[in-house]
Amino acid sequence: MRTILYARYSSELQNALSTVDQIASLRERADREGWTIIDTFADEEISGRAGIGEMQRPGLNAMLNRVERGDVDQVLAEATDRIARHSGDAHAVREHLEHFGARLFTLADGHVDEITGTIKGLMDSRFLKDLADRIRRGQRGQHGRGFNAGGLAYGYNVVKKIGEDGEIVRGILEVNEEEAAIVRRIFDETLAGVSSRAIVKALNEEGIPSPSGKLWATNVIHGDRVRANGILRNNLYRGVMVYGRTRRAYHPKTRRYVARVNPVSEWRFVDVPHLRIVSDAQWKAIEAHYAAFDGDVRTKKRHPKRLLSGLGKCGVCGGTWTVISPAKWGCSTAKNKQACSNTRTISTALYEQRTMGQLKQILLNPDAIQLFVERYNVGIRKRLAEATTNRAPLERKAADLRGRISRLVDAIADGAGEFQEVKDRLRTARADLADTEHQLKALDDAAPIALPDDLADRYRIYIAQLDDALATEGAARERAASAIRELIDTLTLTPNKTGRGVEIQLTGHMANIINLAK
Repeated sequence: MRTILYARYSSELQNALSTVDQIASLRERADREGWTIIDTFADEEISGRAGIGEMQRPGLNAMLNRVERGDVDQVLAEATDRIARHSGDAHAVREHLEHFGARLFTLADGHVDEITGTIKGLMDSRFLKDLADRIRRGQRGQHGRGFNAGGLAYGYNVVKKIGEDGEIVRGILEVNEEEAAIVRRIFDETLAGVSSRAIVKALNEEGIPSPSGKLWATNVIHGDRVRANGILRNNLYRGVMVYGRTRRAYHPKTRRYVARVNPVSEWRFVDVPHLRIVSDAQWKAIEAHYAAFDGDVRTKKRHPKRLLSGLGKCGVCGGTWTVISPAKWGCSTAKNKQACSNTRTISTALYEQRTMGQLKQILLNPDAIQLFVERYNVGIRKRLAEATTNRAPLERKAADLRGRISRLVDAIADGAGEFQEVKDRLRTARADLADTEHQLKALDDAAPIALPDDLADRYRIYIAQLDDALATEGAARERAASAIRELIDTLTLTPNKTGRGVEIQLTGHMANIINLAK
């Protein structure tokens, strides 16, 4: 009997010698039966649900084309699931073979006729669905115990630990401090008003690899709002592990997996405080930041192109003072509508220089310095009081947990270790202790410095250095520009009463000096 051999294995996780072993078994059976082998085909690292087209299953497709040429009595495979794990594909392959006078024969089932093929096709197809359900069930269990059930997020390392049964405990993560520092930097700079483009530019110039090991891009920082990924949207950085955000589904035409987002109501959340990288305050501030961005693109907040964009008003008509040529500013109403008599202009350099001069005068006013010192001292005293108030109950809780852990360890040593409930209580107590110690460490890290005697002098130096920050490029300039714009309430430009040029009147946001105190 003229026979074609066919073999297949699914993924790179399986043994690459699988097809070799299959073909060896098929040859042994053919030799024993006295069948003549006229050709051999195989597909490697291809799913049984991939389809039967040339681009989907090249080996299977070539085998079907060979059958069309005639002189073939049967196709020999290890089992029906090697031919297909899709009931429609299984039927199509068997129908094709029968049309050209060949049969399907497997080592597991012998001659695969219509009845056997239909039953086995349904079973092979169902196997993948059952396997996927079992995998998801296992992942949910891992997630519920605080273990990682997905990919490795930037900022973390995988910990390889041997369990009590001698097997590797999978899904244990720890913070990668080097990468975590980059995550905190991105959060801090975003909250300071630095654009994502400037952050990306600085990271790439410094040669810091992105999560993929390549160059940074803005989409790596912002991610996708619906899927809640990206550096600024990843819940794991606030100590919350999420499972079930997406699911994989086969596209019926392409036979490729596509990711679909599950409703938020189906997401699972587990607190993992030992994996926290950013504070709740930072996370909430980022959420408020995105609240102005998400939704209608037209409502998105945009970063001003220049330091004084949108701040100046014409003292004659109230129109916006804007850029009217590459290096000149003037009244937009006079420029575009010819409806204002204020046709004076001012260069960008002089506009910024005179504005900064007035702003410094306001900020260096004795009343402003006194306000800054008062606000700073109030904030310091408040943080000291909060640290003292919060520390006592946390220390008591940590002591109680250490005692509980000690008692549970003694109970296990006395023979109670055979009860899973005791082990679960020990695991929970250790997790609670790690959380409590993390909170105590956070209090230590956030402990404020003592009240400095030279605070007013340091404030004056800070104000004097604003010009230096504006003269730089990248994130430092954006932070300085953002702080300066917050301190300016209005800029009114009117024609000089004598001579050329304009007069500039600046009104400051004195209340925003508290932002400098932070």
